[in-house]
Amino acid sequence: MKKLTQILSDVLRIDESKITDDLAIHQSQAWNSLTHIELVLMIEEAFEIQLTEDEIVAMTSVREIKKVLHERGLNAE
Repeated sequence: MKKLTQILSDVLRIDESKITDDLAIHQSQAWNSLTHIELVLMIEEAFEIQLTEDEIVAMTSVREIKKVLHERGLNAE
């Protein structure tokens, strides 16, 4: 999941070593509603997809983001 980890690190401005599947929107001061939108846009651009509203709302943790990408048949590397 290197590509996703890099996106999360860039958007949330945290070290890649601190990004785990358990990292969630409510656990990080850097991950708020505005950075969530930036994160969504970066993921859409990097993976050349258009996320649905339901997918965007569901992506509240790294684990859930990976799940959404996996369900679309994408490898987040």
